[in-house]
Amino acid sequence: MIEAKAVWKKRYQVEVIARQFHLDIDEPPKFSGDDTGMMPTELFLSSIASCFCLALVYAAKNKKIKLDDMSVDVFGETDLKTFSFTRIVVKVKSSLPQQKIEEILSLAKKYCFVSNAVIKSCPIDYEINNTAGSKT
Repeated sequence: MIEAKAVWKKRYQVEVIARQFHLDIDEPPKFSGDDTGMMPTELFLSSIASCFCLALVYAAKNKKIKLDDMSVDVFGETDLKTFSFTRIVVKVKSSLPQQKIEEILSLAKKYCFVSNAVIKSCPIDYEINNTAGSKT
């Protein structure tokens, strides 16, 4: 199992912890935050971008395709009324020939856990651990 934890600090600031790594998350002033870190939506898009980039590298390695460069940009259009993404675009950039990119792209789609969780609509279970009134 993979896990991450978010701990509220103040206002709209949260510290996210995964393994030994810590990351500050916040909202920009236009959403009443202090802009001390990425927005959760940016972190979400970053998760898609980084996972898909690594999936491309993994696919290239499996196909014995030599990479000199690889980057992935992810863009998300949001609907502020429904608090949801309406469209996500993954843009792959590399100096590889188009045919080679297409070859590893199809494999990377299979290997990217994050984009697959979105595409396959992974269910989310919400649980409550109420610590009110507990003795420490």
